[in-house]
Amino acid sequence: MIRRPAMQDLSGALAGTAREIAERAARRGARIWIVGGAVRDLALGRPPKDVDMASALLPDEIEELFPQTIPVGKAFGTILIVQDGLAVEHTTFRSETGYSDRRRPDRVEFGHSVEEDSTRRDFTCNALYLDPLRDDFADPQRGLADLEQATLRCVGDPLARFREDGLRLVRMARFAGALGLEPAPGMLEAAIASRATLAGVAPERVLRELERIFARPGHARAIELFARAGLAGQVFPGLVLGEERLWAFDRLPDAPGLECGLALLFGGDRAAGEKRLEELRVSRETRQRVLDAWSCLDDLRDLDGTRRARRVRLERRPGFEIARRVAGAKGFDRRLLDQLAAEKLALGPEGLRPSPWLRSKDLEAAGVPKGPRWRELLDAAEEAQLDQRITSVESALDWLRARLGQDGGNT
Repeated sequence: MIRRPAMQDLSGALAGTAREIAERAARRGARIWIVGGAVRDLALGRPPKDVDMASALLPDEIEELFPQTIPVGKAFGTILIVQDGLAVEHTTFRSETGYSDRRRPDRVEFGHSVEEDSTRRDFTCNALYLDPLRDDFADPQRGLADLEQATLRCVGDPLARFREDGLRLVRMARFAGALGLEPAPGMLEAAIASRATLAGVAPERVLRELERIFARPGHARAIELFARAGLAGQVFPGLVLGEERLWAFDRLPDAPGLECGLALLFGGDRAAGEKRLEELRVSRETRQRVLDAWSCLDDLRDLDGTRRARRVRLERRPGFEIARRVAGAKGFDRRLLDQLAAEKLALGPEGLRPSPWLRSKDLEAAGVPKGPRWRELLDAAEEAQLDQRITSVESALDWLRARLGQDGGNT
């Protein structure tokens, strides 16, 4: 149910910080507003995680008023205010013209009202304003009515909005999915006509939007719109999101996380997937976990009835949980996947990586020359331990004597 946004619904910490900032601005004779996502979330009955603010105060005036600030985008009117341990982004009311780099406006003119400021916002649901002191609500683009109609609508001409900044195409899919909104008539057609603008969008910005898509419920709807508008192949040349993969996204858990989303999005052709991860400039840790998840998926395909050691070694790998979720979405044996999850939980960290019964000192005492043979024997001993064929130091030494005897060695 859509409601009129009100300060009483904002969490104590965020409300207190917003009011302190507004009070200090008021002493300067300025009226400051909470704007965008926080106000939208209040209208939807969702708890905001942060607040952005806007006013007619110029960046220099904000820096004078507040002792701790960060000029994250001062030329465009954006200053980060650090207040009570919280970071609040403040942007001076502005209008914008020209987007030759398809990201930032060529010209910014600072304004004096929410009406002026609202015209440069991307979607009407993000052009909502709330006064933290008076609790007044401003809705110059009728975004609340669009939310009530479950409609995602651009501010002004959608073709112009999308061609200004290609990332808005991805944001269209994200907001439609996360908020359960249907694109307004003509929006999807404008997105299709504008998709070439994505070519100029920095990979880091696309990655950030994908991270947000997979961090909340509604990711399947977002990816479906991504496919319908032909955005996937535009951002990642050669990527085709067919019905089977879209179906799999619908079966992923809510808010599966970036790594799980990327593993499914780019899975199939490993070489092409690796290339896309590099182009997207994911972190080294994310890349390693996604690659390991693809390897785990290969192992899961023929795991049924395997020995315990192989299962445990699979369960402790960094990509296992990602692979398990993706495998479930792709229709793998659900009972097997649940059994593996239960076994991993029961074993815990110590059971997954138990202290070895056979150690390097035992190999040295047995007269095994140092070298690659040590690693082979220790790996084989761990496998036997995980298979519960080695259960004590004594049985580990017996295993070593037998192994060396088979190899023609001495104890």
